[in-house]
Amino acid sequence: MGTKDDAKLLINQIVAAYNSRDVDALVGFYRPDITYWSAIQGLKTGINAVREHLDHLHEILPDEQMRANTIVTDGDLVVVEFESTGTNPVGHPYAIKFTEVFELCDGKVASIKTYLDPDEVADAMSQRETPSA
Repeated sequence: MGTKDDAKLLINQIVAAYNSRDVDALVGFYRPDITYWSAIQGLKTGINAVREHLDHLHEILPDEQMRANTIVTDGDLVVVEFESTGTNPVGHPYAIKFTEVFELCDGKVASIKTYLDPDEVADAMSQRETPSA
């Protein structure tokens, strides 16, 4: 990949593209044969599958903003602790913390593994009204 600063710059560019809903710019950082795995979505392979996933996320979470809190790099491996905040589909605010592991190849993202708690996500995205105190 280059230097640790190069990897951190790449992650910050990915976050900026995600937050601005610029899927074309975002997928420009990925290899065409990218693999994406998450505890919720399972495995997706190829740029088109990842693009569809991103479009879906932006559709159901239109005001989501992601922040990279910690970025650790070692060669072509980058581990990022993220926090996403926004409003769920029924209008309740949420905050979800998760970790992603990026594998880079020739300066592009070859794979992403997303580690998060499916129960935390389900609670945050709940369609139920929160009981008042």
